[in-house]
Amino acid sequence: MAGGPTEFAERYGPWALVVGASAGIGAAVADEAARRGSNVLTVARRVPLLEERAARMRATHGVAVQTLAVDLTDPGAVDAIEAAAAGLEIGTLVYNAAAEPRGYFLEVPVAEHLDNITVNCTVPTLLCHHFGRAMAARGRGAVALVSSMGALQGGKVFASYFAAKAYEWILAEGLWAELAEAGVDALAYVVGATRTENYKGQIDGSSDVGAFETGAPDAGVSDDLDVAHRRLRHPSDPDEVGRHLFDVLGRGPTEFSHPDDERHAAAVLQLSRRDAVAKMSDLTTGIRRS
Repeated sequence: MAGGPTEFAERYGPWALVVGASAGIGAAVADEAARRGSNVLTVARRVPLLEERAARMRATHGVAVQTLAVDLTDPGAVDAIEAAAAGLEIGTLVYNAAAEPRGYFLEVPVAEHLDNITVNCTVPTLLCHHFGRAMAARGRGAVALVSSMGALQGGKVFASYFAAKAYEWILAEGLWAELAEAGVDALAYVVGATRTENYKGQIDGSSDVGAFETGAPDAGVSDDLDVAHRRLRHPSDPDEVGRHLFDVLGRGPTEFSHPDDERHAAAVLQLSRRDAVAKMSDLTTGIRRS
């Protein structure tokens, strides 16, 4: 576990960098880092939300909070983040940002697919390399990349998004194996259904939220897939997901935001790839592009 107030900052370092921190899970992660005694550098696009939450964290937790408003698809985004963090000992990096092209692959403009690759693959790679090197040199630090249950298999409507989140998952696991040699914790944090802005309305538009209920190879798998269906209708609270990340940060290589998601992941991995992709596609087909 990552420890409580003051212990957390002492273990990893005095500053946490949270990318994708204006709302939802990212905002909850930033607040929890502050509650545990870490100063926080928050990064997102929406200036009013960033500043509002920064003021609240300063008042509530008595820590220093800096903000950076940047669009991660901009070519200079990584340079801007590195410049904002210059002079700060970033002990914890949590990358929660995501781009989510929605629609059949050939119907989505290619620029959106490329933005997805930039935000979900290129930027976290560059940030992990930059800040990971400093952490390894100091012999302490933590990196957490927030992935998605969609990374378990391909599926219609979110083809390139699921692929990109799978990249984050596997990257984080590799970092867990390598950075541990230098005393640095790394984690793939796999998030299931969560009541965020992006999640709102998706399931209502789905053609078959029960797609994972049937067709499993045995009763045990069927029970776990039923759990997945219930999770879609009863998503987690973002604050709970953000807090839980810190409870599992020192474990790695992969932890899930909810125990039912871990059960579901185990069930999906027992299916054939054909069945796993077909069931996810049954679920996502009805989610219309916004």
